[in-house]
Amino acid sequence: MATRDQIVNSIIELKNKSTDTVIPIIKRELVFESSKYSSTKETIWHVFINGIKVKKTSDYIFTYECLYCHNVSSCASTQILRKIRQCKPKCFICTNIQLNSIEHPKKIHIEKEIKSFKEVYEESKKEFDTYPEQYRNSYFLAHLTVEDYNRIKKNILSFGNGKYNTLDEYEYWSIYKVNNQMRFSYVLYNKTNDTIFKAHQPILRCDNCEKTWRCKSLELFKNCYKILCPDCKLCNRTFKIRTTKNCNNDVIMYQSKLELKFIDWCASNNMLVKNGPNVDYEFNNKQRKYRVDFQIGDNLIEIKDFHIWHRNQVESGMWKEKVDAVNNYIVINNLKKYYFITPNNWNQMTTELKTTLNKI
Repeated sequence: MATRDQIVNSIIELKNKSTDTVIPIIKRELVFESSKYSSTKETIWHVFINGIKVKKTSDYIFTYECLYCHNVSSCASTQILRKIRQCKPKCFICTNIQLNSIEHPKKIHIEKEIKSFKEVYEESKKEFDTYPEQYRNSYFLAHLTVEDYNRIKKNILSFGNGKYNTLDEYEYWSIYKVNNQMRFSYVLYNKTNDTIFKAHQPILRCDNCEKTWRCKSLELFKNCYKILCPDCKLCNRTFKIRTTKNCNNDVIMYQSKLELKFIDWCASNNMLVKNGPNVDYEFNNKQRKYRVDFQIGDNLIEIKDFHIWHRNQVESGMWKEKVDAVNNYIVINNLKKYYFITPNNWNQMTTELKTTLNKI
């Protein structure tokens, strides 16, 4: 039986999830204590890497060698802590295929594989059909069908935070038997390498702004007609985000008639307008993002009508923080000017912008 120390020592690489930089592992430590928050007073195991406690929220990616099949796999902090605390040395593949194994003092070797992935998949579908209709309907309320997956496949760039990116090699299996209380789950099957993996941490492309981002899983988009990034989804709760094309036939987003009027004005004056950048700023001790409406050359443009949301931001001080952040962004990125256009100054600002661009 593998020990928790062996699982900790099976970690071969540690990466920072945000920066994708490798962190050298100098010291590993496993500590246990009784949790004061647990009613059962069970022992909780804690992991320290280089003297720093690993938490579920730690921004790490762990790469480890499976103690059973010796395949190299990657997972986040939550999964590695669960493996150690529950003393489960098997990787995802070993857990979900039937194996005969024998134990040795140092290693556990695979002796014989009874069933292939495709055999287990076919048996899974047959067993799934024996369950009541209510269970089967409930399962697909939370999981993607093959039709759901094919519908959003055009937005998927990769899985595993960029690790699996050759989508043409993968088959989506919506029903696959697993050895836990869930009974079934979904997996992707790699036809080339004859392997399966969970479709976690996909990188998607937004239907509106075409920006790419990483999300946790695909189930979030089970009933979504459009695949929207967090920025577009947040804006869409307040304003209906629409799209049009610029003179180069690129997708341009807009939220109001005034913004559409500006896009049309740019087209009539042969100006190439693009979607503006996302600018980081801080307000009330929280990190936020301000999406500037448009960009023309080295100029950023915000189109704003005097609606209640803007007035509230001015009164609260949020708007000042946005303006300060975008002015700082202009300096850092060697841009020229930030234009704030409203119905009241439309003629003045558009004339100034046109004159500035004609001088280039």
